[in-house]
Amino acid sequence: MSAVWLGDNGTNPDLDVQWGPNTLGSDVLYHTQTEREAFAAYSQGVWQINDQFALTVGLRYASDKVLAEENLFRYTESVISGLIPFWGGVFGINAVNGGFVTDASLISAQNPLGHVFDEYGQPTPTRLATNGGFPIAVSLYRPYERKDTKTTFRVNLDYDVTDNAMVYASVTSGHRGGGYNLLFFSKTPTYDPEALVAYEFGYKTQWLDNALQLNGSFYYYDYENIHTVATEVSAFFGTSTSVLAAPGAEITGMEAELTWLATDQLTVGGNFSYTPNEYSEDLFILDPAGFDAPASLFGAATAQKNIKGNQLLQVPESKFNGWVSHVTPLASGSTLTFSGSYSWIDDVYYSPFENEDEMAEAYGRLDMRASWASADGRMIVSGFINNVLDDVGVLQVLRHGEEEFFRQTAGTTLPRLMGIEFTVSMNAMN
Repeated sequence: MSAVWLGDNGTNPDLDVQWGPNTLGSDVLYHTQTEREAFAAYSQGVWQINDQFALTVGLRYASDKVLAEENLFRYTESVISGLIPFWGGVFGINAVNGGFVTDASLISAQNPLGHVFDEYGQPTPTRLATNGGFPIAVSLYRPYERKDTKTTFRVNLDYDVTDNAMVYASVTSGHRGGGYNLLFFSKTPTYDPEALVAYEFGYKTQWLDNALQLNGSFYYYDYENIHTVATEVSAFFGTSTSVLAAPGAEITGMEAELTWLATDQLTVGGNFSYTPNEYSEDLFILDPAGFDAPASLFGAATAQKNIKGNQLLQVPESKFNGWVSHVTPLASGSTLTFSGSYSWIDDVYYSPFENEDEMAEAYGRLDMRASWASADGRMIVSGFINNVLDDVGVLQVLRHGEEEFFRQTAGTTLPRLMGIEFTVSMNAMN
C-alpha cells in the first residue's frame, strides 16, 4: 500500500526537524515484550522395602504460558522498482509530494503544474524534495501465545550393599518449556519444549574408617529436543540468530569424585568426567561464518550444513580437577595453610559445526596459595600464584560472517598472576 507523503505540518516535535524524524540517531525502532506464567506441582514418596532396598517415586506437573510481542518501525527512503515508474520516476514523485516550488500564474500547457525554474532550467526544490526514492514508514507486528504442559517423573532404587557402600539406579524425565525468537523477525519465530530422559547408575562409598569417600556414576541422556543456538535466513532482514529445537541428541558418560583425609593436616580430593556426546538427528542450519562457501557466491542454501553426529555446543568430552590442602597448627594458635589445585578441560566447540577454527583447545591450570591466619581468625595474610604454568586458554569464540571478512574473536583466561592479600576482620571470628 502506498500514498502521497503529506510532509510535516510542524505539530509533532519528533518529526519537525530538518533532516527527518527524531529517532536518537537511528531509523529503526524495535520493541519486544515477553510475559511468562509458570506453575509447577511436585510430589515424591519413598518406600523402604527392607533394610537394604528403598524405592523413590516422584511426579511433577508443569505449566508454562508465554505471551510475546515484537514490533518494528523503520523510516527509510526506498526506491522500489515497481512504484517509481508508476509515479513517473523521481521527478513525478517530487511533483506530487510538493518537492518543487510552484506558482499558479505560471501554469501552461508546457508547465501544467506551474513549476518555478531556475536559470539552468531546473525546477526549484523545496524541503520535501527527494533524490533517492520516496519516504516510507514500515511497521511490522507479530503477537504470540503458547502454553506448554508436561508431566515428568523420577524413579530411583537404592541398594545398601554394606554400611559403607550403596548403589543406586534411576530413570528421570525432564522438560524445559518452549519459547520465541524475538529478534528481527526470525524465520523460526517459536521453538518447541526441550524433553529429556536420563538413565543413571551410581555408587557412594566410604573407606579407611570413613577417611576416604569415593562416589561415581554412569549415565545416558536421551534428548527428544535440545535447544540449540543457530543462524538462519530471516523472513525480512537477511539472517538472524535463533534458538532451534534440534530433534535429538545423546550424551553418555561417567564421572567420579574422591575426598581423602590422609592425615589430620592433609586433605586430597579430585573429580573427573568423561562425556561423549553428539547431535543424533538431522538438522540443517545456516553457517554464516563458513568461509569455504560464502553465501554471496553460492547462495544461502549451499551454506546450510547438517550437524548430525557433531559434538554438542560447549560440552567438553573430558574434564579433570585435583586439589590438595595441608594445614599446620602453630604454637601461637595461628595456622599455616598450603593449598594447590590443578584443573584440565578438553576441547570445546563454540559452533554446532564442529570446526577446528571455532574450537577452544584443551588447556590446564595450576593454582597455588599459602595463608597464615591468626589465632582469633581476625587477620589473614596470603600469597598466591594463579596459573603457575602460564597456560592461557580460550573461554569463548565469536564467529563473524562475510560482511566482517570471516574474522573471529575470542575471550581468554588470565595469564600467570601473582599477588599478596591482607585481610583484617573488625569482629573476631571465634
